[in-house]
Amino acid sequence: MTPTAAYPSTPSGHCTMTQATQIWGVAAALRRQIGTLPGVVDLARACRSIAVNGRPIEIAWDLDHAVHDDTGQAVLGVCETDADAAGAAYVSINGSLLKNRPDLMLSTAAHELGHVVFDVPAALAEPLPGRRFRSYTASSSALLRSESRSEWRANEFMGAFLAPPFELHKSLLRHARAEGLKLARAPNFGRPAWPVVCGRNDPEALSGVVAVLAQDFGVSPRFVEVRLRVYGLVANVNKGALS
Repeated sequence: MTPTAAYPSTPSGHCTMTQATQIWGVAAALRRQIGTLPGVVDLARACRSIAVNGRPIEIAWDLDHAVHDDTGQAVLGVCETDADAAGAAYVSINGSLLKNRPDLMLSTAAHELGHVVFDVPAALAEPLPGRRFRSYTASSSALLRSESRSEWRANEFMGAFLAPPFELHKSLLRHARAEGLKLARAPNFGRPAWPVVCGRNDPEALSGVVAVLAQDFGVSPRFVEVRLRVYGLVANVNKGALS
């Protein structure tokens, strides 16, 4: 069954959502349809084609070869369309560069999938010869900060797709209780009725829990740190407690 995504958009297909929670909802809905993702190969296999707001999109994945930007610099990944290939998106992940970093490879793939979901539909709707979209992920830092609305959407999609708020909150509490960490009450985007982890725990103990969570979700510890902060799952974090 083809995974589907839906969100408010203009008649030309441009996404009109401006809140992170809205992006997370789209990511979570798509992830529920796909299920468990042990690695990037499983993601590519599950998303050979998707439908976005009723528009079918075929995705051609390349996970093996080097990827470069227009200047010849090596990049982590690229999402692009071709004017001669209606209804198709091309996602290339720099397998030769990332073969020893499966966590970063998976994050890059999810980021590029975010571009397919939110940017490709509008590009495919453009009349020829202007139909073209291309976005590069230059480095791992690009997955943590966003310089444009498009990159912000792709990053928030990536974060919620690979580490959904509720699932991350549930796993965090399981490991925190096993380690005897102190909990606190604070607003959060996981399950609001549940406590979060107090930031005034021992920094090494917190870092240990982060490392285990990274293994659970197949991402890097830095990825987990960012999502914990964004979701509000650690309260009153001491400087350096999660880094």
